[in-house]
Amino acid sequence: MKKLIIIHLIGFLCLGTAVNAQSSDPFSKPSSSSSSSSSSSSSNSGSSLTIDASQNITNFSFKGSDGVVDKEYNPNYSGSFSVGYRNILPSGVILRGSLGMRNAGATLVVDDTNNTYNYQYAEAKIGAGYLYSLGKIGVYLTVSPYFGYLLKANQNLLNEDYDIINHESIERIDYGVFVSPGVNFEMSEFISAYFELNVMRGLANLETVETQTSNNTLIGGSLGLAFTIK
Repeated sequence: MKKLIIIHLIGFLCLGTAVNAQSSDPFSKPSSSSSSSSSSSSSNSGSSLTIDASQNITNFSFKGSDGVVDKEYNPNYSGSFSVGYRNILPSGVILRGSLGMRNAGATLVVDDTNNTYNYQYAEAKIGAGYLYSLGKIGVYLTVSPYFGYLLKANQNLLNEDYDIINHESIERIDYGVFVSPGVNFEMSEFISAYFELNVMRGLANLETVETQTSNNTLIGGSLGLAFTIK
């Protein structure tokens, strides 16, 4: 799945480069309308459809029945992707929403044996923030609550996979918040690229045992493209 995401992003970047090259054709005559549209597009404002892919470091924040946080969990390295909508108002306010897939999990070593937990969520996010425009570059920060539904949950122990969902040992609902600082690059009037850092904190308890708590955590980076809607 990661290779497919990378291939798609490379294709979109090539498309953005071709559009940008066409718009900068030296044989085309400048006009007042084109110069005004160029001036307005440099503000980074407007509505767009987005697609992005992420590389993430995921882990659990686990607290046992004794109330002590277990720091023995080690992170997993995984990915996610989403498609969405973004509207940057002339004031700089950002409104955004997306649907996507996110992998989660962690690794725990017990008696010199690796226990690897791999989860997959369908996820919806909606958020808001602010962008400071520097011409064709914009620096922004958004905060996005999310809702996730667990599709797969496997525990790998001694090269054997165990379906945690079938054993009803994990809650399938997850929710929390993403905080995402980023940079938006306007490649042409029709397409922009953006890069952002993501810090996620899950607020839902994943444990089915009432005396234990476990929350998803994530730190990662996203690379995406935004296609202007006229």
